[in-house]
Amino acid sequence: MNLQPHVDETLGRAAVLAVVLLATVVPAVAGGCTDRPAPRAPVAGVFTGEIGPGGPVYRLPPVSVVAERRTEVAKTEREERQARERQVRLKALPRAA
Repeated sequence: MNLQPHVDETLGRAAVLAVVLLATVVPAVAGGCTDRPAPRAPVAGVFTGEIGPGGPVYRLPPVSVVAERRTEVAKTEREERQARERQVRLKALPRAA
């Protein structure tokens, strides 16, 4: 009895199955990584033609700043509270005559 055709057929099926599996898995995995980084503005400044007291003046690209409003509100409230406390302490000091 010759087992060689059976082994060759099994290996062939395994190879086809592996190729099909890779062909379906690789694009699915690679598809999740298609997020492209946001285009960055050039970092170099553009000379304006002016010379200031500190040297040449350059125009830099705009910068976007993002902040949480809750943080800013808390900071403002803390500064206001500290200012009120300072005023109360100053009023509480005995006045020198």
